[in-house]
This record gives sequence, structure tokens and C-alpha cells, in this order.
Amino acid sequence: MSAPLSMRLDEATVAVRGVTVPRLGVSLFAALTAGLIVPWSHAAGWFAVSMALETWLWIATRSQAGGGAVRHRARANFAVSFGAICLWWLALGIMFWNSDTLAGRTCAAILVVSLVAVTILLFYSTPVMFLATGAAPAMFALIILAQAEAQTWLQLAPVIMTLTLAMIFVAGRAIETPSAQEQQRAVNDSLHQYQVLADNITDIIARTDLEGVHTYLSPAVESVLGYRPEELVGVARINLVHSEDHPSARAAVERMMADVHRREVITTRVRHKAGHWVWLQTHAKLVCEHGVPVGVIDVSRDITEQVAKDAALREAKAEAESATRAKAEFLANISHEIRTPMNGVLGALQLLESEPISPEGRELMRQAADAGLMLSQLLNDVLDFSKIEAGQLDLTPEPMDVGEALDAVMALLGGQARAKGVALRRETAGQDLWIAADPVRLRQAMFNLLGNAIKFTHQGHVTARLAVTPAADGRRHVRLEVEDTGIGIAPDAQPFLFERFRQAESSTARRFGGSGLGLSITQALARMMGGEISFTSTQGQGSTFRLDFDAPSAAPVVDPAMDDGLLEGVRILLVEDNPTNRLVARTLLTRLRAQVDEAEDGLIGLAAARDGAYDLILMDVQMPNMDGIEATRAIRALPGSAAQTPIIGLTANVMTHQQGAYRAAGMNGVVAKPIAVGALIGEIARLLGQDDTAIAV
Repeated sequence: MSAPLSMRLDEATVAVRGVTVPRLGVSLFAALTAGLIVPWSHAAGWFAVSMALETWLWIATRSQAGGGAVRHRARANFAVSFGAICLWWLALGIMFWNSDTLAGRTCAAILVVSLVAVTILLFYSTPVMFLATGAAPAMFALIILAQAEAQTWLQLAPVIMTLTLAMIFVAGRAIETPSAQEQQRAVNDSLHQYQVLADNITDIIARTDLEGVHTYLSPAVESVLGYRPEELVGVARINLVHSEDHPSARAAVERMMADVHRREVITTRVRHKAGHWVWLQTHAKLVCEHGVPVGVIDVSRDITEQVAKDAALREAKAEAESATRAKAEFLANISHEIRTPMNGVLGALQLLESEPISPEGRELMRQAADAGLMLSQLLNDVLDFSKIEAGQLDLTPEPMDVGEALDAVMALLGGQARAKGVALRRETAGQDLWIAADPVRLRQAMFNLLGNAIKFTHQGHVTARLAVTPAADGRRHVRLEVEDTGIGIAPDAQPFLFERFRQAESSTARRFGGSGLGLSITQALARMMGGEISFTSTQGQGSTFRLDFDAPSAAPVVDPAMDDGLLEGVRILLVEDNPTNRLVARTLLTRLRAQVDEAEDGLIGLAAARDGAYDLILMDVQMPNMDGIEATRAIRALPGSAAQTPIIGLTANVMTHQQGAYRAAGMNGVVAKPIAVGALIGEIARLLGQDDTAIAV
């Protein structure tokens, strides 16, 4: 029940109680007057019933009149009591009045009519006072009617019923229905609240007809678009909207017309009064009257600043992506340019190992190989760091013997340890050391840990402990522990040990060399393998680093035997732009009795492949005139059997997505630069089918 209605009930309650005595006086006067006409016992009974009902009404309205909270039960009591009084008084008037004669009663009737007129003048000024006076006037009318002849009474019975219903209706209206003034006041209050809201909200509230013409705009339109509301009333919305946004705006209206309950969110550019464009996001909905659309109401917000921020963000993202692509292209180019000569240096040193040479010359060769290896590792650190930073470094798992990988790394670093007088030891736990992992990345992690240990140890030993134990789901847990007796790590430097470009102290790089990337890269590789790297260290006593990870178990595979006649009779086309790399590769292949032809770039290689029948093509990826990918595609388009010649790509860029691009061009395999002899021979053997147990790529 509304607050105004509650107030009316409270007023009515107070009024009813306030005129109880006058109302009882009226009832007593009526009873005394009736006593002149009917037996006194009837009049006295009538008055007694009136007193009982007035007492009930007094008690029923006590909680309201006493200032207590308005309760639904008390209101019901009030309504029932009032109705009961009305009905009893009507019924008693009908029952107690004798309708046989009017003799001697004219004066009494005139007196009663006069009293009715006075009562109307005193108490009928408001509906509330109508409730307070009760049904006395209707009862007096019945007194008069009851004196008529029986036939007259019967004729007037419908009139009595009408008066009764009218009285109850008027009373009900007084209780349940606000007055017209109160209704108008409530409407005005509601409109005022909405107007205050519309005048103070920063968004534009607008209404248009079905033709899109403005019929109302809130004052916010002036702060957003520069127009006063009255300037745009009567103006079609579409005339302010940017022409490129017309289709989307019209489509939104069409969708709302198809579904009157649909709400649309539209983003458009609207012309400011000053001439520039303002981005508005508009929430719109149809307005319907009796189910028929009559217009559109919408709320628009200025999102120009947000649109500018989004555009700046997109531009910054595009610039960042462009810079990332440029960086990736630079890294690919610099990787190729640096690794190509390095591949020649290391390859030449490998070939010299099989040549007769003096002990002094062999020592110089070993030192050159160690220096080249260190340079290669430094280059790998820088390039791999860039790949990790760009999220482009990935793993290529394959069956490998983790113990053999550790032996290879220790063999590479053994010369450095011997030169410093440091003992390099290995301890292995476990018999089956075969796992599925990326051999390049795992050897890189091993190389970094062992290389650091040797670098920072001047005397004593470096011990590598390898343990491969069973893990859950048929996997194996690998732990590599590298312990040294070196300089150790200061406590204040330990929290920053895995940060990029950080070393234990500023003089470390000058004293020991290095980029400060090795441990950061090793930690990233460990996490990529699903593992972790940890360490303990005491300054002045040494450090222990641990690499832990799980890997799937793998069945052992056997490398093809590298006898001198492995490639006897095999015709190979070597396409490589660097003369040194061609020399190294040709020497290696001819030692295995292969027949080797050379081409300096992709164009020459394509011509050679078209004219000659080769069993295998070794194709460098980055070359002038025509690169390896383009040349491979062209060879695959040749007629006849030349198009089916197996092709192995030679490149420093061997990430998974890059290898996918090579294979998509038509290459059958890839070997990473600097070229490892075993990897190259294994790939050749796999493609030529000379050894069924060769390692698969």
C-alpha cells in the first residue's frame, strides 16, 4: 500500500474517533425521534446495537490513533467495522419502522430531514469526514422512506439498495483511491525526479520518432556535441552521423523493428557543432504504445577518448609486432652470417683431427677448437635469449642417451679443465639412460652448468652426477648435479643469480668472461622441459647446481656405422654459397666415397638438379640469387624423377615452425649448423635407407 494511502487511512482513523461523540449524539437523537413513531423498545434496541458497533470501531482503530505503526490487520478491522455499522443501520431502519401510517409523524420527518441537512453541511466537506459521520444520513433517509405505505416501500426498495451500494462505493473510493489532486501531485513528483536525473546525467538521453527525427534531447547534448537541445529537436539523427556509419545505424533500427523487445548497442561518429567527429556508444530501444512502435529512446555516451586509446594501443601493438618481426629477421640473418664462417672453422678443425700433425700442432688445433666452441656457445646464448624473449624457442624431443650427451659435453670441456689443472669427474646412477628429449637443448643446459663450474674453479674438481630413475606414468626422472670447488657465490648475489645479464659481481665479466645469460637460459630451458634448476653455494668453498626434470622413456637406437665406404657410389649435389663450408662438406663426403658436385647458389643448384641424376641434394637455406626454400620448390616442380630427389636443408634456424616451413617447401630433412658429422651422416642414412636403425628426425 502506498504512503499517501497510508496517510489517508490514518487521517480517517483520527477523524472517526474524533467525531464518535457527535455521531452517537446523532444516533441518540434519531432513536428518540423514532420513539415517537415506533415502540420505545425498538428504538432502544436500535441505539444499543449502534453503541455496541461504535465501541467495536473505537477498539479496532486504537493502534492507529495511539501513534503506533499502521498494520494491515487494524485497517481490515476498520473497514469491516464501518461496513457493519452501515449495514446494521440500514437493516434496523427497514425492520423497526412501521409502514402502516404517516399520521402524526410529519413533524418528526421534517425534523429528521433538517438534521440530515445540517449533518451534510458540517461533515461532508471531505471524504474523510464522510467516513467519520458513518451512515447516519442514509439511515435518516430510510426513516422517511419507512413511513410510506407498503406499496411505496416496495417501489423504493431498489432506491434503498442503490443508496447502500453507492455509500459503500464512495467509502471504498475514499479508502482505496487517491484523490485527483494527489494523483497529479504524484505524477508531477515523478516527472520532476526524472527531469532532475536527465538534466544532471553526463550521458545524452534522446528520443526520436520512427523517422529518426529528434523529439527530445537532454541538456548533456550541449557538453558532448556543442548543440543546445532545442537546436536538434526536429533534426534527423542520420544527418549528424558519419556517412560510413549509416549502414550499421540503419541495420540496428531494422533489427529493433523486427523484434520490439530487442536492445541495440551502436557505435557511431557524430558531428560536433565545431565540425569535428565525436565517437558515441548508444544503447537504444523501441518505445511502444499499446504494442505499436512509436519511436526510439536511447542513451549515448562519449567514448572518443577510449577509441583514441584503443587506436593508440593497436598502433603500438602493430609497431611492436613489426619490431619483433624485424628483430627475428635480423637474428635469422646475423645467425646465418656468423654461423656460416664458424661452421667452416669448426668443420676444418674436425677434418684436421684425422690428419697427421705434430704434437705442438695438435695442441694448437685443440686450443683453436676450444676457442671456436666457446665462441659458438656465446653466440648460441645471445640468439637463444632473443628467441626465449620472443617466445619463439621450442623443443624437439627425440630418443637420446642422456649419459652419452653428458659424455660429449664433458669431452668438449675437458681441455679447458685440464688446462686449469681441475679434475673433471662423472658419476652415474642408473642403467637405462634413454629418454625422449631435445638433445640440442639438453646438451646446451649441460654445457652451461659444466662450463660455469669449470670457469669459476681454479683448483680442485668439478663433478657431474647423473641419475636417471623411474617416475610416474612410465616416465623417467633425470637429475644432473654439478658440484665444484670454485669461488662460490656471495649471499647477497644469490637472489639475482638467474636474472639476465647479471653476474655475481661487476668484475666477473672482466675476470672470467661470459654474457651473463647462461644461467638465465638454462633456467628457461629447464622450465620448458617441465623441470627446475636449483643451487646451493658457500662463498669461497664452491657451489652445487641441480637440474631436475621428467621425460618419457625411449627405446635405444643405434647410429649408422661411419665406415669409409658408407656412401660409396652415392651422387650428392651440394648447394652452398660459402666456399669454406663447401670444402668441409665435400672433404667429409668424399672420405665416405660419395660423388659430390657443387653449386654456389639456388639458381645454379636448380640447373644442376634439372640436368643431372642425383641420389641426394644438400641445400643451404640462405643463399643469394635464389634461397634454398625457393630452389627446393622449383626442383619439386621439375618433370620426371628429378622432382623426387631427397633434399636435406642445412641451416642454423631449426625451430619447429621453421622446420615446418622447410618441409612444406619440399625438403625431406634438416641438419643444424654448425654441422655435426654424426647428425649429417645419420640423416643421409635415414633418407637413403641404408640403416633401418638410424635416428628418425
